[in-house]
Amino acid sequence: MSKESHTERTAAEPRDATLHSTTIASIEEINPNIRIFRLALPPPGIKFLPGQWLDVHLPPLPKPGGFTITSTPFKALLSPSNPNPHLELAIQRSPSNPAATYLYQPPSLLLNTPVSVRVGGSFVFPPPGVPVVPLRRVVFVAGGVGVNPLVSMLCSIAEGSLAGQVDVRFLYSTRDAGVPRDVKGILFLERIAGVFKEGRLKGGLRLFLTGCEVEWEGGDVKFEKRRIRLEDVEEALDEEKEDAVVYVCGLPSMTDEFVDGLVAKSGMEEKRVLSEKWW
Repeated sequence: MSKESHTERTAAEPRDATLHSTTIASIEEINPNIRIFRLALPPPGIKFLPGQWLDVHLPPLPKPGGFTITSTPFKALLSPSNPNPHLELAIQRSPSNPAATYLYQPPSLLLNTPVSVRVGGSFVFPPPGVPVVPLRRVVFVAGGVGVNPLVSMLCSIAEGSLAGQVDVRFLYSTRDAGVPRDVKGILFLERIAGVFKEGRLKGGLRLFLTGCEVEWEGGDVKFEKRRIRLEDVEEALDEEKEDAVVYVCGLPSMTDEFVDGLVAKSGMEEKRVLSEKWW
């Protein structure tokens, strides 16, 4: 059976009507398998909600690729403090994904080339159907590149009026492939840790590394050599279930386990447990 395309998989998801023109302005290699792309936007920029993705139309490909926006809405709008509106995408190498394969050409062939994008998706912050006030706690649970929508949400909270009002717990699990590396080699770890270290948000980060076979230079970031368990998510919630929301993004097996456990075992309202599966 052939793998569903991004368009087929998200056919029921909301999409904006407008197709926007952007330009690949920069490419940063985080590790051999992940690149961060910055797409420059013409003024005045575009609007989106933290957690949404883009249909990315690349000139030679018949179907668009789908990639989550990892920057915040503020960065996508022209303002005196943001003179260069842009979008950011973190893209993992994937031979089975034509759009990702195209974007792993040498950077010299990609920089300054035009790309058309359309905003879509319903996995967003603020949580639909849940009043922001009196929201007291937000728990993010990220597995691997499932961190992408959650880092946009986290940083958006840090930039906004909720920053001093909610307690945010970020549980991040990723696989260490046995290659020595530091915080710069784990996608967005430095950014997430910095939000808490700088005091921009109340709460904290817990990092979980699976397959950890070597000493890892984490600096101030402590980690546990195991995967996240449901008990860890419950601990992060503490006694705030009625005034909390949980966002889970990772592989389908992990996402299903936590969503089902939080609703069936922990008794959370379904509308307070939001998820997106990273296929």
